[in-house]
Amino acid sequence: MAFRDILVHVDASETGRMRLRLAVDLATRHGARLTALHIRQYSIAQQRRLKASELGLVPGKKTDRLNHLIRGEIDTSIDDLHKLLQQLEQDRAVDVKWVGIEGQAHKLVPQYSRYADLTIVGHDSSENADLPDEYSFAETMIFTSGRPLLIIPSEAATAVKPQLGQHIAIAWNGSRASARALSDALPLIEQAERTSVLLVDPHPRGHPNSLPTASILEHIGRHTANPHLQSLQATDLSTADMLQSAALSLGADILVAGAHGRPGLWEKMLGGVTRDLLARMRLPLLMSY
Repeated sequence: MAFRDILVHVDASETGRMRLRLAVDLATRHGARLTALHIRQYSIAQQRRLKASELGLVPGKKTDRLNHLIRGEIDTSIDDLHKLLQQLEQDRAVDVKWVGIEGQAHKLVPQYSRYADLTIVGHDSSENADLPDEYSFAETMIFTSGRPLLIIPSEAATAVKPQLGQHIAIAWNGSRASARALSDALPLIEQAERTSVLLVDPHPRGHPNSLPTASILEHIGRHTANPHLQSLQATDLSTADMLQSAALSLGADILVAGAHGRPGLWEKMLGGVTRDLLARMRLPLLMSY
């Protein structure tokens, strides 16, 4: 089992270029075609510069020049991404397709993601003027794409390893969401050098029909050798912080976690652990809903 069709959303930010490098490496190791999707749209900083002119704070001629200047900045960033992609394609001999379109990322990326085995997107919980979308872009993708997402945090928040998928940590509590995420992560698990299962609350009240702990190890053992189990006991830390701390202490480079929430009301009904994981990301997350 392997990913055969990977989509990565790229933009002009440094994190966007980092996502492209990580995606090329992952596609190479899986023998997958990689589609690099760039949405041509104004960044937050560019939108603010234009808004000043719309409020009448800048004369009309200067507004025209500003629009021309911003379009030039976008063209330059696209050229830079093209050059990077061509260099990576030449160095790694990977099958790459470039798709550049105009529009809004939160509407278009979910559409394209439905035609890929895995979609790689970015997330920054703090406002970043270089990113074209709001901090909630990854949250939007979780509930609208219908596909597994590999979410890469801002490099300002973490030192992301140059090669992902060597050590996979799985957040497991026996729920539907965790089972879905585990299933979607199997191509990564089968190629990983090590797999750790982080068992959250191993004796949960209200789940009298839960299977024995050995059941999850037996299942994952069908896909990889010698999965490691670590039970996480309740502490003063939140579940999200506890999961990430445990994953990092074990040396994992990806944490697999199911997303909890209600898609129709995701803005207000995002599950607590899911919200906390995204709010304080410390390593890449593979999430499914």
